[in-house]
Amino acid sequence: MKQFLTVLLAVLPLTAMPAGRAQQTATYDRISFQMDRDREVANDHAEAVLSVTDEDRNPTALAGRINTAMRWALDTALAEKKVKVQSGSYRTYPVYDDKKIVRWRGRQDLVLESGDVDALSRLVGRLQTRLQMQSLRFSVAPDTRRKVEDGLIEQVLAAFQARAARIATALGASGYRIVRIDLGTTGRPPVLPVRMESARRLSAADVPPPAMESGTSRIGMQLSGTIELRRKRAQ
Repeated sequence: MKQFLTVLLAVLPLTAMPAGRAQQTATYDRISFQMDRDREVANDHAEAVLSVTDEDRNPTALAGRINTAMRWALDTALAEKKVKVQSGSYRTYPVYDDKKIVRWRGRQDLVLESGDVDALSRLVGRLQTRLQMQSLRFSVAPDTRRKVEDGLIEQVLAAFQARAARIATALGASGYRIVRIDLGTTGRPPVLPVRMESARRLSAADVPPPAMESGTSRIGMQLSGTIELRRKRAQ
């Protein structure tokens, strides 16, 4: 029995060494770097937010006026088939003077989206007879963005592989293998704030369609990755 224990103890350090070495060399000759590619794309989608705002000492009268104006706005907007229409937030809150409620203020938003900027501009012009413009945002439509991103993925992956091959050659390696790759998009659509119009109601002749220039957005793809070099074997 003693002889068996002696042999076993002598073997254990030998069998443990390869595992230890493998753990120590797990990150040997690993290099991390980043690549990115981007492209400027014409905006083909627009979103406008308009609102009904009003005040009154009587909250019931206030709600009635806001609801009536928004019902008109919805009916007008829904008649334009090229524009997607969605009701936005609705808020009513008190206005205080010397800790007393002196009146009520309310606001309801209307959100309009379209890929036809001219149609959206005409509709906004009609709605501004009773609503106020709050914001205007141009962006790249989801389908267009996906197509652009797919092309950028191919470009940035090709650039990553070319850079990895150059690094391996420069460092005297026989090649490389990819250990890790992380992909992410960059760039955000511009949001154009619009100064709030006067709360007074205007006649249709007073509100020509607003001038809209969709402009461009920059879509980017960023790749972070790690490669491991393959060393040439000694002769």
